[in-house]
Amino acid sequence: MPRHLKTLQPSQRKLPFSELQGDIPDEGHQEAFELLYSELNKFLKDGICRKPASSKKSLWKLRHPKEFLSFARMVARPGADGEWEKLLRSRPYRCALLSGVMMMMLEKHVFSDLLFGAGPEHAELLRMEDSSMINVEGFRRTALRADTNRVYLEATGGIPPLFWKRVDKITAQIVTLLSPLSAGLGEDAMSASSYQALHDIVALAGWLNLAIRLSPKITIFEWVQPGETYRHSYLCIGEDKTSSSANIDRIQVTRSRTRVMISTAPKISRHAHAVKGYFTGTATYEVMQPHVVTYIGGYTDWDDKLEVPLQNHVSSRFPLSSIGLLSLVVNAVRLVALLSLISVLGLMVFGGGLNLPGGDLMLLPVRLSFRSLKWWLNMILRHSEVNTQFKVVNTSWSWT
Repeated sequence: MPRHLKTLQPSQRKLPFSELQGDIPDEGHQEAFELLYSELNKFLKDGICRKPASSKKSLWKLRHPKEFLSFARMVARPGADGEWEKLLRSRPYRCALLSGVMMMMLEKHVFSDLLFGAGPEHAELLRMEDSSMINVEGFRRTALRADTNRVYLEATGGIPPLFWKRVDKITAQIVTLLSPLSAGLGEDAMSASSYQALHDIVALAGWLNLAIRLSPKITIFEWVQPGETYRHSYLCIGEDKTSSSANIDRIQVTRSRTRVMISTAPKISRHAHAVKGYFTGTATYEVMQPHVVTYIGGYTDWDDKLEVPLQNHVSSRFPLSSIGLLSLVVNAVRLVALLSLISVLGLMVFGGGLNLPGGDLMLLPVRLSFRSLKWWLNMILRHSEVNTQFKVVNTSWSWT
């Protein structure tokens, strides 16, 4: 986190905590999440997505936090051309990807809390209560948690005691998450106004967590997986129309299908226990459609498989193609042949002055050749190796 932001004291956003004393209707949740998503995108467009990429270096191979790469891997994949770089170089794609990354981070660090900003004692009580009732029906469990949280907030004046401290902490974490990319794009240090805007976004997300946790309804976040077939229930906010020649041939032979390239926001739905006569069931309200960017891919999953996963693209020191690797091997063989020829000529010219047994003298060029070949093979393997260890964060949360 930049030094000048560590001492910054952002103002606390005015939030309608008093409205939490009643039950926020489904429409209220929808308006709040739409506002959150709108403010988040404005923050990105006015900041890190404002300038085009000018550096020739790979923006993926900066010193990104592992969490950033993990989130990016779960919300995005390249289109038919397989180009990871354009997802950060293109301003629209960068904004879409970072929107998904930030929404997923808010889901993990804010919406997943059993009560955002609760003190350690109450947080532990909620965890124990949730664990002990793991086999209890979901609506009964959420109703009990809502009652427990309401009693707790009555004692704390309607606001969890650590609410603003948690907002400060998560705001700083997001700044740290985005700092390497911001520096790689040549962006100026985040201004106080931008930091305040981000602080307000996190505060609104925290308020939404309270609204969710004080309701007996179950709220579920469902992310569309990159590469998944596009459905009309998704909200398409952009489309990638580029494709590689290899994919063009493959798609022409088979059939094409619209697929998801970037998942910028999850599907958010609320489920309520419903009773009608002698029957019981679930009433569902869709708070937010999943927002996606699409591309034209192969018809089957096999035709559309991802050639280079993100962890391979990031970890490889030199992105060698099969043609480049073959060229390197050919050059290595040529060099070994040249070294062998030089060794033989050297022995013919200077061999008389060497005090070596006849067998060793004859084998010396071969030994030199094998040593050269071994050295080149080690260099090839070293520069083409891929580190596949990658931290994956599971965000399959269900608010039950």
